[in-house]
Amino acid sequence: MRNMDSLATWPAPLTVDDRGFDAAAMRQLGRAPSSGRPSADATAEGAPGPAAPSKPSLRERLTASLLLVIPVVSAAVVVLSALRYADTHNGLWLGVIAVVLVLAALSWVTMLRRSFAKAQGHLAARLPGVIGYGVGIVRELDVASPFDENGVSDTVTAHLTLRVNPTQGPAFTGTVDAVYRTADAEKLEVGSHGPVRYLRSDPEATVSIETRLADEKVQQIYRAAAMN
Repeated sequence: MRNMDSLATWPAPLTVDDRGFDAAAMRQLGRAPSSGRPSADATAEGAPGPAAPSKPSLRERLTASLLLVIPVVSAAVVVLSALRYADTHNGLWLGVIAVVLVLAALSWVTMLRRSFAKAQGHLAARLPGVIGYGVGIVRELDVASPFDENGVSDTVTAHLTLRVNPTQGPAFTGTVDAVYRTADAEKLEVGSHGPVRYLRSDPEATVSIETRLADEKVQQIYRAAAMN
């Protein structure tokens, strides 16, 4: 992936609170909405709110049950087979143990993959109702002095006031604090721009500089924001 500067955007900060942002998003994904109607904030953004969670299907319930049943049954069979082998010293029981362990491992891994795939599908369907993207444009900036008691610091903190043009919904203003290399901070100026993300529930207070997207996705955000 090319550096963000190759897309004529602002310099990428050194640190971004990805974990904190992701944790907040996951907390919202885990909340069951009170009704199937979109939230007021999501409606204001021009996008549907988080979908009401559907009841698990019979197949999903069966998969969840098997994830617990397979290890328990397999352990019971292995213990009984081991006891029989201790009594008879018949190698057949060792073969039974080996077969049970192999079949149990394959079955359990298959069920686990299906469960993860289903969970990822549910999250992917609800994520657009929780996280929004847009193009942030610097309107005001306050960069800390690079000089300290040790001389010139390699990093500085910049406080940015951004006007965000989202891919959906009305524009809004938010603030971001980010740590930059001193040389990169010198490239920041009013009018600098780049991709941002935010929580739809509180866009003005949750704007964060996006650094994890591929160039193609960033270009899609710019096009969508321009057309909004």
